[in-house]
Amino acid sequence: MPRLLYYALLSGLHASLPQAELRGILEALGHRYRVVEELDQLVVFECSCGSSRGVAWRAGLVHETGRVLAVSEARLGDVLDAAAYIDWCSLAGPGDRVRFELHRVRGYARASLPDDAARRLAAEAAPLLRRCGAEAGARSPTRTVRLLVTEGVAVLGLREDEQPKRMLEGHRPQRRPFFHPGSLDPRLARLFVNLARAAPPGPYLDPFCGTGGFALEAQEMGIETLCGELSGRLAEGAWVNLRAYPLDALSTPAQWDAARLPLRSGSVQSIGTDPPYGRSVSLHGRPLGELLEGFLAEASRVLRPGGFLAYATPHWAEERAVEATEASGLRLVERHYMRVHGSLTRVIVVARKPG
Repeated sequence: MPRLLYYALLSGLHASLPQAELRGILEALGHRYRVVEELDQLVVFECSCGSSRGVAWRAGLVHETGRVLAVSEARLGDVLDAAAYIDWCSLAGPGDRVRFELHRVRGYARASLPDDAARRLAAEAAPLLRRCGAEAGARSPTRTVRLLVTEGVAVLGLREDEQPKRMLEGHRPQRRPFFHPGSLDPRLARLFVNLARAAPPGPYLDPFCGTGGFALEAQEMGIETLCGELSGRLAEGAWVNLRAYPLDALSTPAQWDAARLPLRSGSVQSIGTDPPYGRSVSLHGRPLGELLEGFLAEASRVLRPGGFLAYATPHWAEERAVEATEASGLRLVERHYMRVHGSLTRVIVVARKPG
């Protein structure tokens, strides 16, 4: 399959995690790809995927994806010149209505590209679209062309996929039947699932599942999920939450000790988890370092060769966690630092089991 150029519009929440999540999704979906350009909140990549559909849909920090139509300097004349060379009939046909939208990242190029650039682009493209039996129109569009502006660059793209914002809003911890403080936002839950390269049929494992947030996002992606908690109350709460949403895949909550998992060796495709470490959580009398070492040894045992693990640790336990990761036989892939508040930085570690 020929490789085409695609774009990914990223969240501005973090400097490196959205790009890492994009790589994780593409690899989980089995796509061959190459990053061509990384700009502020925008990545252009080459992919043999045939379409970017399904990428942003499963993302937490990737807002949308689409096919690149043209790239130019962020000046109106250059954008209109580039648009003149687009084969509009390959994008739209009889009955199609094409909407044109401008998205300006962080206010880039206000002096060189006016706010009505999308309207003027639509006016230029309208006669070309009419030759294909299509029209430029903002109402009830069947296609959306995005003019994305960042760092002095303008990317014209045909939007193919979007993050399911309404669904994610419905997954917020406060909207689930069972609530417990400290649960992560569903976008961050998806981030961990994707950094772990989780893919159907699974199974995906969250050994510290809390109220089931990570498992909920994995099951929405059609991935069989195993999750558990040492606290019987939380394990039961996770069961209640996971049964409250339509099931695209089976999730099995359990009460267990993450350092003694009742799972066969090599039985898990991927692992993504957020072990307890905050001020308000209980470690049941166990030092965090000991908890991490036991969990990582078990993670290495149950993970299939070639499988990925994504987990979080507080900054003050980072070095011990990394040492335990490598001592367990896992290979460190990357680390990301996310400030939570003045006294806590969350370190997100991604590792892989050789094989």
